[in-house]
Amino acid sequence: MITESKLPHLIKLLDDKEPATKEALKSEFQASSGDISHELTATGITLTPKEKKQLSTLLLPARRKTLTSEWQIPAGGRSAMAEDWDSFEYHLRIISDYLHDGITLRPPLSDALDLITDEFSKNLQNTPITAENLRIWMFQNGRFQGNKKNYYLPENSDLCWVTDSGLGNPISLATLFMLIGRRLNLDITGCNYPGHFLARIYAGSNMQLVDCYNNGKLISAKNIIEEHKEISINAKIAIAGHAPLGDILQRFIRNLEHSFKHEKNQKKDPACINLLASLSKSLKK
Repeated sequence: MITESKLPHLIKLLDDKEPATKEALKSEFQASSGDISHELTATGITLTPKEKKQLSTLLLPARRKTLTSEWQIPAGGRSAMAEDWDSFEYHLRIISDYLHDGITLRPPLSDALDLITDEFSKNLQNTPITAENLRIWMFQNGRFQGNKKNYYLPENSDLCWVTDSGLGNPISLATLFMLIGRRLNLDITGCNYPGHFLARIYAGSNMQLVDCYNNGKLISAKNIIEEHKEISINAKIAIAGHAPLGDILQRFIRNLEHSFKHEKNQKKDPACINLLASLSKSLKK
């Protein structure tokens, strides 16, 4: 266990070139949970950019181990998750913890979502709490935006990072919309549209799709089917029915796996890719 008293001494050894010292440091950090942000904050130590990178790299194997040990998909796979929102958010939280650098202090996912929900409620004033008003506040007003400059950045799948930066990819932004809507008792679900994940809301009995990545643009589900006869059967199926939470989680992981495989990604790591593939496989049933 890495304690506050031990941490300063370990940091001093980061630049030690002795193989035995390097191996000892590696073992020490691998035995941790992968997150020393609280201990590091308590010491008051200011790290250099080089030290931050070294520590985060040393903590990565422990974060991989924590992710696999905490992964608790039911034996029935994604279908067994049904509409278990607690399990859905739990698994998104441990994915976020895995993608965290392990050294920056930040609130856990549930707290981050609560803070965004409170922020919306305070800004709403006398306006009704509806899915439409949440859509406008989150996306049309620019609180959250598509990360178009860094589409393949793995952090786009870290919902804590998304809540803090205001940036994300289609599925992380739509998932954030759903989770905040859940806290407000709003009917917001996912649309597993091929190639571009969307959210779904209702205006009366009319179903509307929301492109959270593109400023929360509204798309009429009825018009898509009627005006685009060429769309695939899979696309029609995705539009017609909401995506089960287990399916969303699996797509979330596959999307992250793709980001690690992308040739421009600086963090390309076979161990990470193999881990994500095994997690996705656990959801296949």
